[in-house]
Amino acid sequence: MAAAQRKMYEDFFDKTDAMGQKDGKVSIQELKKMVVEGLGQKKSDREIAEMFSDIDKNGDGQITKEEFLCEMMKKERRTAVEEAFQKIDKNGDGKLARDEVAAAMREIGHFTDEEIDKLIKKADKNNDGVIDRAEFEKEVY
Repeated sequence: MAAAQRKMYEDFFDKTDAMGQKDGKVSIQELKKMVVEGLGQKKSDREIAEMFSDIDKNGDGQITKEEFLCEMMKKERRTAVEEAFQKIDKNGDGKLARDEVAAAMREIGHFTDEEIDKLIKKADKNNDGVIDRAEFEKEVY
């Protein structure tokens, strides 16, 4: 995570924490207050609860800064993986054919046909000759 991005997330966490007890942890009430009042988003109690439980990894009813930053990094990685897939998927069919994978690999370095075929075989779990989005995510995430 870039330093500027991390600082932005830390500031958001601190502002959210300051809306309540300012104890270095965020409660579900503090999260709801920040999302609804601070950001102006219309979220149901159920949506807030789901968001909270996704971040509160240890289930103690409080989100620590570490838990929050970890979740934000995961979201950034997922976004980066999705963007990479879309960039490689030139025809937009949601599958990476050999020629698309080969072109992408050759953009980043010199790869032999054998190396490209080996990578595709490793990623193509259902052996249909292409790499779908789920296979790509499993391979690179």
